[in-house]
Parts: sequence; structure tokens; C-alpha cells
Amino acid sequence: MVGRSKAPFTDQQLVALHKKGMNDREIGEELGVTRSTVATRRRNLGIESTMPRINHQRFLELYNKGLNDPKIAKELGVRAGTVFAYRKKHGFAANWGRSLFTDQQFLGHYEGGLRDGEIAKELDVHRIAVRTCRRKLGLKAYGPRRLFTDQQLIELHDKGLNDRKKSERLGVSKGVVFYHRKRLGLKPVVRKR
Repeated sequence: MVGRSKAPFTDQQLVALHKKGMNDREIGEELGVTRSTVATRRRNLGIESTMPRINHQRFLELYNKGLNDPKIAKELGVRAGTVFAYRKKHGFAANWGRSLFTDQQFLGHYEGGLRDGEIAKELDVHRIAVRTCRRKLGLKAYGPRRLFTDQQLIELHDKGLNDRKKSERLGVSKGVVFYHRKRLGLKPVVRKR
């Protein structure tokens, strides 16, 4: 049985590149080997990993907004695993179920008629955190805001406007007009030729 040969670089090369601040992936690229080869040799030499630098203040801002590891990683330009390790090292819990606002704060905005996205903006949190709170309280989401009343649609229909003309006047899509016209039991307006 043939034994494994030693990686094609010296310990001194690895140490020198590590002292330059390079991480395992960068060292691997420099030496023409895999990241795991570098990581194994580094650990055997008792050298700590050089993780990409994370700005602690920026991490805190994103974490306190309720962002999870992958979203924080995207904002910081690092891998999610790097954020995971950093968060664990500094004793932060995962943001998956953490409440960043009180039920009363949420209800104040919800009772004001705001939708999830609008509440999230007001509370400066992620939309998922708002949705989780709303569901926990057993409340339904507000649907999209109607830009017109049933009466406005009926009046335009009575004037003989077709769905396309109604949609132009109301500033909505033809599909929205069609849906509400059907809901109200109004027959389509057909132009005679």
C-alpha cells in the first residue's frame, strides 16, 4: 500500500504566508493545493486560523436588525460559515426566533393598518420577524392596499368603459379591474363595431 505523500510545500512557506494575513483558501491558491490541505497542516503546526476580518460594529448593526447568518454574510462580503463562527465565538444566539420588538410595539403599527413590510420598516427589522410575531398573535396579514373603491369602479363601469380604460383611469392593472369587476358581478363592457 502506498502512503500519502506530504503536501508539496514546506512548513516555513505556510507560516510565512499565514503571517502575511492570508487565510487557508488564499494560501492554498498561492501554493497550488486545496484549502483543506492547508487547514490540516496549519492545525498540525498549532497555528490559529486567519478568519476574514469582521467589523464588530457593523456585525452588531446587522445582527440587531434581525438578519440571519447568510444575510449578515452577504452584507459583510464573507461566507455564512465565517459569520456563524464569529457569532458563536462572541456568544450571540442565532437570529432565527429572536424577538427584536415587543408585541405592543407591533400591535401599535398593526392596528394602524400597516402591512408586514411597512411595520418592518418602521421597527427597522426584517420582514420575517414581523410576520413571525403576527402569526404568533394569531393575526391575519393585511392584503395589498386597494387604490380605488368599489363605488369608483361601478361608476366607471356605468359610463361604459371597458376594463382597459378603467385600469388606465384607476392606475392599476387590467387584471385587478377584471378581478374586482367579476367580484361585483358586473358584466364586461363590449364595444359594438
